[in-house]
Amino acid sequence: MGHRPDTPPRPASHGYNHILRRGEHLFRTGDQVDRVYRVVGGIFKSYFIHEDGDEQVIGFHLPGDLIGCDCLADELAAFSVVALDTSSVQRLSHHEGNGVPGLDQNQQKMMLSWMQEEILRLARLLHMERGGTDPRLARFLLDFSEAQRRRGFSAREFHLPMGRRDLARYIGLAPETVSRIFSRLRARGVLAVANNHVRILDHAALEQVARGHSDNSATPLAG
Repeated sequence: MGHRPDTPPRPASHGYNHILRRGEHLFRTGDQVDRVYRVVGGIFKSYFIHEDGDEQVIGFHLPGDLIGCDCLADELAAFSVVALDTSSVQRLSHHEGNGVPGLDQNQQKMMLSWMQEEILRLARLLHMERGGTDPRLARFLLDFSEAQRRRGFSAREFHLPMGRRDLARYIGLAPETVSRIFSRLRARGVLAVANNHVRILDHAALEQVARGHSDNSATPLAG
């Protein structure tokens, strides 16, 4: 399948940072993807559309994350990746004539690290979907906090770069439910929330909520 009009041209060489505007796709489901990208700035969302038209968000990609490793086997994208804000990527590899990705040693280590993180992330996501509503959001916030810490930023105070609707689609809740959970956690003194700016006031309490030790953890999915 050829690239659609809003799919940006391929970067010409290693080290080239390609900038995408909000709403521009790096690639879409079914596109040929023959390289790996590293997020340099901004944020990307990966998603696919179910047969009934519902959108399923399967991940958010922040600076340092890799995009495209999933496509190296058959060079076809199983999902779409779109910029949620002005963002940039750097090409890490290309396919040569024999179909083997040309990665140097450092890039191979990055890919292996990404694969390990991706397995753990998917395992957490599956576990999250079996829990109540409050633990889902609490677990996400703890994971995002840890991701910020690994990048050298504050783990206690951060800005969520994704909108409430995308966040809700990621953790399998209605946007209204997510807003109510934020309100509950704020009322309990666990979080301070202003728009998408979050400050964790009681990390231990947030961990308790994530483990399901909350009066609201059994709230129905429908929200």
